[in-house]
Amino acid sequence: MHTFRDEAHKQQLQTDMLQHIHAQLEPVTAPVVRMRYRWRIAAAAVAGIGVVGGWWFLNNWQPRHKMIVVQVATGQQQELVLPDSSRVWLNAGARMEYPQQFGAVRTVKLEGEGFFDIKQDEQHPFEVHTGELNVQVLGTSFDVKAYSTLDETQVTVKTGMVKVLHAQKGLDVLSANDQLTFSRSAQQYMKSKAENQQINEWANGMISLSQVGFAELALTLENQYGVHIRFNPAEMKQDEYTLRCSKQLTITQVLDLVSSIHPVQYDIKEKDITIHRKSF
Repeated sequence: MHTFRDEAHKQQLQTDMLQHIHAQLEPVTAPVVRMRYRWRIAAAAVAGIGVVGGWWFLNNWQPRHKMIVVQVATGQQQELVLPDSSRVWLNAGARMEYPQQFGAVRTVKLEGEGFFDIKQDEQHPFEVHTGELNVQVLGTSFDVKAYSTLDETQVTVKTGMVKVLHAQKGLDVLSANDQLTFSRSAQQYMKSKAENQQINEWANGMISLSQVGFAELALTLENQYGVHIRFNPAEMKQDEYTLRCSKQLTITQVLDLVSSIHPVQYDIKEKDITIHRKSF
C-alpha cells in the first residue's frame, strides 16, 4: 500500500503511473495505425485497378461484343455496310444480327433473305449462320434465303465460292451460279444451277421467284405488301410457281398475274387475302 507524504506527492505518483501505462501501450497501438494505413493503400490500389479494368472493359470488350440487330419492315429492303466494309442487302421481313466489331471470324446471324457482297480477307473468314445452315466464305457474293416459316433454306452463289455446313458437317462447296436447297423436314439437300442475273433481282426492285411452292410465294407477297394470306396448304401444294415482276405493281395486279397462269382465285378484304384453287 502506497503512502503519500502530501497531495503533491500523490499527484506526481499518479502522473508517473499514467506515463508508464502509455509507454506499454505504444508498441501495440502503433502497428495498428500502420496496418490501417496499409489497408487504405491496398484499397486505393484495388480501386485503381477497378477503374482501369472498367475503362478497358468499356473500351475494348463491350464494342466488340455489342450486337446490332436490323429488322426490315414489310414492303421495304435495306442496304448495310458491315464493320469490315462488306455490303449486305436485306429483303422485306428479314432480320440480321452482327457485332459492332468483328473478331477473328466475321460472323452474322440471318433470318429471312439477304444478298452478301463480302470483302476479301483470307485471315478473317466470313460466316452466315441461319437456323439450319452455316455458310463460310473468304470473299464472294451470294444470296441466302432462310425464313423460319419455310421448310427450305437456300444458298445461291453469284461470284466466288462458299462452303455450306449443316450441324457443323460440310454439305457441299458452291461456285458461281450454284444453288443449294436444304429441306428441314427431309434433312436432305439438292444442288442445282441458277440464272446469274436473277440471283439478286429482288435487291433491284423485282419480285423474282423460280419454281417455288405456294407457301414461299405467299410469304413473299406478305413481306412485300404487308398483307396476310390465308390458304389451305394441302389444296395448294400441287403446283410450283415462277414469278418475275416489278415491286411497283399492286398486290391486286400481282395476284391477277398469278391467277392468269395458275388455277387460283382470291378474295381481298383490306389486308386479309384468301386464296383457293379453282374448281372445274
